[in-house]
Amino acid sequence: MGPLVRHSERPVERDNDGGMVKKKRIVILGGGFAGLRAFYRLNRLGDSDIVLVDPRDTSLVRPLLPEIALAGKMVSHALIPLRPLIEHHGGEFVHGGVSAVDAKEAQLTLSDGRRMAYDYLFIAVGARKDYDAIPGYRAHGYSVCDDLEAPRLYERLRRFEGGRVVIGSARSSWGSRVTAPDLAAPCEGPIIEIMFMLDHELRRRGLHEGSAIRVFSPGKIFVEDVGPRVHADLEPLVKASGIQVETNKMLRAIHQDHVEFDDGATWESDLAIVIPPYAAHAFVKDSVGLGDEQGFIPTDQTMRHLDFDNIYAAGDGTALAMPKLGHIAVHQADVGAAALRRAITGQGEIPSYRPEVFCIANRGGGEATLILSDALFGGAVDLTLGGPIAHLFKWSFDSYYFHTHGHMPPDALTNGMEQLLVRAFNDTHTSPR
Repeated sequence: MGPLVRHSERPVERDNDGGMVKKKRIVILGGGFAGLRAFYRLNRLGDSDIVLVDPRDTSLVRPLLPEIALAGKMVSHALIPLRPLIEHHGGEFVHGGVSAVDAKEAQLTLSDGRRMAYDYLFIAVGARKDYDAIPGYRAHGYSVCDDLEAPRLYERLRRFEGGRVVIGSARSSWGSRVTAPDLAAPCEGPIIEIMFMLDHELRRRGLHEGSAIRVFSPGKIFVEDVGPRVHADLEPLVKASGIQVETNKMLRAIHQDHVEFDDGATWESDLAIVIPPYAAHAFVKDSVGLGDEQGFIPTDQTMRHLDFDNIYAAGDGTALAMPKLGHIAVHQADVGAAALRRAITGQGEIPSYRPEVFCIANRGGGEATLILSDALFGGAVDLTLGGPIAHLFKWSFDSYYFHTHGHMPPDALTNGMEQLLVRAFNDTHTSPR
């Protein structure tokens, strides 16, 4: 075992009798959407020290990855340095990975062997994209899922002279400890962006006539996490583009000139772009009792671990997060941070857990499709907004998030926009024609 990590201490506070007040140490694992949201929500707690741990020294703005891959956006425009951000707001940043969590002893071990104690642990490490689970991916496949793969795809597309393109998601597997939607593909929003943006680019370069785009999904329907009205709005766009979509296709392997499926079918391919299976991080699987049978973290709907009262989690690494979506990660971080705050202070209300699908898919050429739906969770909202306005919304959100160093737009603005969208949709679909 390595030495126990020592951290800088804030000035000691004293109670009314002059005694020292022991500050609670909150350790946040991960500096993505959920981790930064939790940090910003919790760093106002005066009786707590907050440490954020991440093996990266930057936070990656993942919604920009398709634009890096297909529109040439600079990778630097999707990276937010973590240390100056965390330290500016009074926290401590530890640059390092985690190899294990000892939940019973309330301490974790870093990849370099150092140990770190905590009073509360907030896990927001996301899910791992398992490229190596797809035979042939490293030699013949491409993706947009991180800041190594997206630029690699961009360079391939610069040399692409047209041909047969196959795009789709590999199937992912989930545990059984919590009740959550069982989606074969946990998020196909990036697939929507890739196929439409690539179709636009091929047309722009005069390569459309000599090319064909085929899309596969492991689900029974393409884009499982929305309802029939969203599907009805997407279908004409797909048809107009000439893109072919097939469902119930389980990817087996990628070869140099074709992809292979479990049903024995093969599709000829000059370019294969895939979203790999989502998998849990090794340290969660290796830590006793931390993950479910697939390594995803089981929580209740306050985002507290089912077995350890001082562990909370949010984002794609949780079993409850279905689909795996930034909007849901932020919502979970809000709920989990409020629950943790209440555990420490006994104050504050915990928001109800009400997940919904909210995403904006860039379609290229200044067009986008905004999707807002809670149909997967039994709700009545299931709508899209397409065109330049949706593209402006996406640009505005991405720019705001990047330039404010990981802050989301104000809650009032976000909630107000959602209410306006629902009202506009209802007015359009109930007014006399």
